[in-house]
Amino acid sequence: MQEFLLILRGDGMNHLSPDELQNIMSEYKNWVEELGENYLGGQRLEDNGALLTSKTASIVTDGPFLESKEIIAGFFVIQAKDQDEANQIVQSSPHLGLYAIEVRPIAFPKMK
Repeated sequence: MQEFLLILRGDGMNHLSPDELQNIMSEYKNWVEELGENYLGGQRLEDNGALLTSKTASIVTDGPFLESKEIIAGFFVIQAKDQDEANQIVQSSPHLGLYAIEVRPIAFPKMK
């Protein structure tokens, strides 16, 4: 099995009502249960942060003014046998449609 990083791009849940958010969270919990051992973790990210481009450059930040297509809202880590299976897993995600999801293989297995 190979590990994949799923990067959620966009501001998909920022405009949902509390009821819609609750529904998405319920669908997310069900999705995680369905994935079982293939789901390795994930987190939502805060809206603020910093972008550093070199050791000598000043910190570049956009604050909350990023374009929605540039926002990285969160990530998941899954395992799958290959890229095709990882893509199929993403197709079943309740977050797809709210976010664009980038699927990237992780180059090195985690060290134990």
